[in-house]
Amino acid sequence: MRSIHRLTRAAALAALLSLLPALASAEQSVRIAQGFASLSFLPVWAARALNTFAAEGLSATAIVSPGGDPAALAALDAGDVDLAAVGTESALRAVAKGQPFEIVYSLMSKVTLEVVVAPSFLEKSGVKPGDPLQQRIAALKGATIGVAAVGGTQETAARWLAAKGGLDPKGDIKIAQVGSPPALQAALENKRIDAFVLSPPEGYLANKSGAGTILISLGDEFPLLANQPYLVLVAKKPIDDKASELIVKTVRAMQAASAALVADPEPAALAIQKQFFAKADPAAIVAAIKALDSGVAGGGKLDVQAFQNQLVFSREVGTNFGKDFDSAASQNDLWTNDFVERAGKK
Repeated sequence: MRSIHRLTRAAALAALLSLLPALASAEQSVRIAQGFASLSFLPVWAARALNTFAAEGLSATAIVSPGGDPAALAALDAGDVDLAAVGTESALRAVAKGQPFEIVYSLMSKVTLEVVVAPSFLEKSGVKPGDPLQQRIAALKGATIGVAAVGGTQETAARWLAAKGGLDPKGDIKIAQVGSPPALQAALENKRIDAFVLSPPEGYLANKSGAGTILISLGDEFPLLANQPYLVLVAKKPIDDKASELIVKTVRAMQAASAALVADPEPAALAIQKQFFAKADPAAIVAAIKALDSGVAGGGKLDVQAFQNQLVFSREVGTNFGKDFDSAASQNDLWTNDFVERAGKK
């Protein structure tokens, strides 16, 4: 009898092993080019760390493009990847030049940048994080603000913020090109700059080390910045049935991961930290994701008002796409909510 049981188990195991190649081949791959390695691309990190792609029969590969957003979009255009995760303005610039792209998902639905200031700045200016917003902005007059690159998103946001506070955006603040986030942290600590503008977890890290304090969180304090597609998932048109099915599965996997993260941020944050940021302080990743999770709570939904906010912000910071976009008229052309809605029907 035992011999029969052993033979039965062996036969079952052999049958299961024979199925593995078929199961592996049935798994569909999705390749995503990511413009830069920021935690703000939260649904991509979360879906990979929590493996929600597997539930959709997908095997996901995310490639951080050394050339940033333009390189990620070039890879999409060439057919080297299926989707590109980039900043919205980068996608709009490409479309304005005639490239056949469509925005299919909002990866981060708020501006995530924070103004982090040195203790010496707080002491000199007499301002505190809890003071009225206009008072905090006004205190930036004469400040030297560090950025990764002159002319980039950080400088643009800093000058926009200055203007919102009634300052001269060109004359009342000074911009210093410093480099990477670690370099900006060091510059703040060594008092070479008064402030920097970066996304989480840099504010948390500066606060923990004693080098800085978050003075202003742009996406939490300006309604215009709290509801706009800051980072997006882009597909290449025309989108045939096969590509459409792949996008819906990808979106559904990201929605599932985002929902899990919003419901209980800490386990998801620790999974992301363990898999992708092993050298980072786990507490920093947890703090960052708690600061970012409101930007994924909508499940990637796109709408006319959010796109209008994006276009208004771009206009206010002086971005010239070389083409005028209309939020409502561009629905189902420049952007679509179709895949988000289809993904939610399962």
